[in-house]
Amino acid sequence: MSHKYSMGQLVHATATHFADRTSGTYEIIRLMPEDSTGERGYRIKETVSGTQRAVGESEIRPAGDANQTSSDR
Repeated sequence: MSHKYSMGQLVHATATHFADRTSGTYEIIRLMPEDSTGERGYRIKETVSGTQRAVGESEIRPAGDANQTSSDR
């Protein structure tokens, strides 16, 4: 099975250990192999600061996710 997200796609971090950093937008810069649990990984880079981190697929969501700003509708 392939990765859910693609190179260059913009995402937001949702992991609780990113609680102080989830407001930023990140770009997928590398597709990583599955970890020991079978979860696919990604290397992401924050679009403003350039900070990079490795995340699992469950720790990110698309930047245009409709659930992100449902209170703004």
